[in-house]
Amino acid sequence: MKTYCYRQLRKVLLGVTGLFLFLFHQPSFGQSKTYRSGAFWPEVQVEYVLKSTSFFFFRNQNRHNFDDAFNHARENGPLQYLERFQIRGGYEYVFRGHWGLGVSESYAIERTRRILFNEIYGRHIGSIGKFRFTQRAAYEHVVRWGAETFGRSRIRADVDRDINLGKIKLRPRIAYELFFNYDYKQSPADPDVEREVDRTRLRLELQYVVNQRLGIMPHFIKQSDYFLVEPAYDKVGNLIRAGGRHNQIRPIWGLDIRYTIFEGGTPFPRNR
Repeated sequence: MKTYCYRQLRKVLLGVTGLFLFLFHQPSFGQSKTYRSGAFWPEVQVEYVLKSTSFFFFRNQNRHNFDDAFNHARENGPLQYLERFQIRGGYEYVFRGHWGLGVSESYAIERTRRILFNEIYGRHIGSIGKFRFTQRAAYEHVVRWGAETFGRSRIRADVDRDINLGKIKLRPRIAYELFFNYDYKQSPADPDVEREVDRTRLRLELQYVVNQRLGIMPHFIKQSDYFLVEPAYDKVGNLIRAGGRHNQIRPIWGLDIRYTIFEGGTPFPRNR
């Protein structure tokens, strides 16, 4: 009975992921667009894996923004383009080899604010032919000092495959993630002033598996934020921006370095 329930739940997750990708990743007809300057997001990850393959993790990400119009952590010096310093720690319980349930806490420091992310998430790792197919659903309670607290759900799908080139092991991956924000103070009777989806991220990644402990992952992200905006006019009344749906697109480059520590010291297989 339990096996049957797990199979049915897996089918539901696959179906929901496919439906969201089909519905929301559509051409943006009738929408205005602006493009932000690029950013660089390097990240260091350390995982401690238990014999059960459940694991603890710690991550440090530093977001560098190359647009001088935005606030940075430092005005001068080597960190003058640092937009955000962020740390994240958590634990993921892995069961039946393919399912995971995790919690994490993230704390971000920017020049003008501090942000705390409280997250709970579920993950399933399956396969489509020779490809690994991962689905992840999360809910975050976001606390911003000096601003409103809000909720956010995230749905992500990843497809990757291991490729061996002699002694070199590579893992190319493509991922797509949807973000939905929730205003705690908005009542059902209030007019809807937001888009159906608040943000999407399309990520292309190439992981170089140095060994079972170390992986290096350069990646590229196309981040799109979705708004409803009012019309904008210049000083003489000429329309310079139409109102309605507006998309803000930002290219992001990144480099992740992941180091894994195994309980007992000797690496063992895990479904990741």
